[in-house]
Amino acid sequence: MIDPAKLPPVYFLRHGETAWNQERRLQGQRDIALNATGLEQARRMAAKLRQVVPVLEGYKLTASPLGRARQTMDAVLAVYGLTAKAVSVEPRLAELSFGEAEGKQWADIHAMGIEPEVRPEQYHDWRPAGGESYADGRERVLAWLESLEAPTIAVAHGGISRIVRGIVFDLPKGEIVRLRVPQDRFFRIQDGGIDWFDARGLDG
Repeated sequence: MIDPAKLPPVYFLRHGETAWNQERRLQGQRDIALNATGLEQARRMAAKLRQVVPVLEGYKLTASPLGRARQTMDAVLAVYGLTAKAVSVEPRLAELSFGEAEGKQWADIHAMGIEPEVRPEQYHDWRPAGGESYADGRERVLAWLESLEAPTIAVAHGGISRIVRGIVFDLPKGEIVRLRVPQDRFFRIQDGGIDWFDARGLDG
C-alpha cells in the first residue's frame, strides 16, 4: 500500500489530444501523435507548470515511452530550457494495452457489451484479447509509485492517471474508471491530498 502522506510530490500531466482521441478510438499502446489541438494543450500545460514550479532543482522528469507523452514532455522541456537528456523514459507509465481492441471506436466497444458508464466494475476488470485490464496495469503503476524518492513531474496517459489516483487514494473499482482525465489540466499529489491546475486560456 502507498501512504499518500509519505509520497514525494508528484505532478501528473496527461498528454494532449490526438486524432484518435477526437474520433473516440481506443489508443492503448498504439503510437498516435498529438494533433494541433494537442500540441497547443501541451504548450499551455507546460506554461502553467512553469508558473507553479518555477525552478526544477530536485525534481525528476519522467515520461511514458509513447510518442504523444514524449511530445507533451517536449513542451515542458522547452519552457525550462532543457533537452531530452533531462527526461527518464519509464515503460511502466505506458498506457494500458487494449490488444485487439486498439483502434476500435467506443461505439464498437459498447456493442461488445463493455460499457464503463453502466458497468464500471466490469470495465475495470475487462482484459481485451492480447491486452491488459486496469487490474493488470495497477501492478506496474504501483511498482513505479513505490520507486519514487524525489519530487516528480510525470507525463503519461488517461488510464495511468486513473490508476495512480486509484492506488494513492484507495478508490473502489467503479470510481477509478469514472475519474476524469482532462488534457488541459494537471494534478499534484502532495501531503496526502490532490490539487488541480487549469491551463485553459493560458498562452502556450
